[in-house]
Amino acid sequence: MPKPDAVTDLLNRSKAILETMVDGVITINNQGLIDTVNPAAERIFGYQSQELIGRNVSMLMPSPYREEHDGYIHSYLTTGTKKVIDIGREVRGQRKNGDVFPMELAVSEMLIKGERMFTGIVRDISERKDTEEKLREAMRRVHEQRIKDEFISTVSHELRTPLTSIKASLDILKSGALTNDPEKSEALIDIAQKNSERLLLLINDILDISKIESEKMQYRITRIPLRSFLETAISDNRVYGDKYQVRYVLGECPDHLSIDVDPDRMMQVMSNLLSNAAKFSPLNTEVYVSAEETEHGIRIVVKDQGKGIPEEFQPHIFEKFTQADSSNQRAIGGTGLGLHISKAIVEHHEGELSFNSSVKNGTEFYIDLRKKDRPGAYNVTQ
Repeated sequence: MPKPDAVTDLLNRSKAILETMVDGVITINNQGLIDTVNPAAERIFGYQSQELIGRNVSMLMPSPYREEHDGYIHSYLTTGTKKVIDIGREVRGQRKNGDVFPMELAVSEMLIKGERMFTGIVRDISERKDTEEKLREAMRRVHEQRIKDEFISTVSHELRTPLTSIKASLDILKSGALTNDPEKSEALIDIAQKNSERLLLLINDILDISKIESEKMQYRITRIPLRSFLETAISDNRVYGDKYQVRYVLGECPDHLSIDVDPDRMMQVMSNLLSNAAKFSPLNTEVYVSAEETEHGIRIVVKDQGKGIPEEFQPHIFEKFTQADSSNQRAIGGTGLGLHISKAIVEHHEGELSFNSSVKNGTEFYIDLRKKDRPGAYNVTQ
């Protein structure tokens, strides 16, 4: 048996350790009432020990944990199921001034004179969390800056390419070298015209992206019949399909269906989906357009008979300036911004733009729009 002096020395050492610990130490009984606290626990929670001892430990927790705490203890005592005991975890604590903060908590069980007690070790991790959040924010800004730099670099390249072609064509025509060769002159004029169209598309897409990201794109939502909308989309894009020897076909679309959309913006989405389908379809095939009523709304589908989107490219399909490589030899035009813009437009309509694609079955893009509770037209400005 230890001598009295040895016991006193041991108690003094234990007390000194508890009083100088960085972590808070709180002991409670099997009713959840606080029995002891060390100085670190007082500092962490902002209470004096006399304000805590004898009171329920749930006072150090925010809702809803405060109301549920006694149930945790009762559940453990009756079933033995552990939710916190012997399991370190990150939880939320509440200081005397009402501030809620993140903390790490480790709870262990002990028996003192036959009475079951619990010890909680608490560590305030507010500073660590703040540092982590600042680091995440710094990384996010670095990522955004990298994306902006890449965007500017890509835009510069995409602008320079058609401009260079236009300038070269005009320089040759201006030199008079082809005065006596109208066929070659016509070919250069055609090149300049096509690149001018490409340049205009790029500028319009960049302006749309700028409006979307600055939340300045205007939307005028109105209820329109869906079948006539799809018929117009097919009619407006028929010449584009003919260019690639692809025919647009309207399949199933119940006459009674209507949608609440900005017709011009949604037509922009349809034109993008139809043009993409034509560009990536085999010659002399059909692109099917259809619509159906679903449990939650309406689904519009544009399906081609192409070779599908490469699996490795699918996660990037809606990113800016992205286009999958085409295995055929036809020039695939476009700015690589259309799907990015289309997804943003559909999401503004509280919808979803997604796709299914496989090598054997081609690619199917679909727009899911939610049902509206009330009919009529109304204005929305993003």
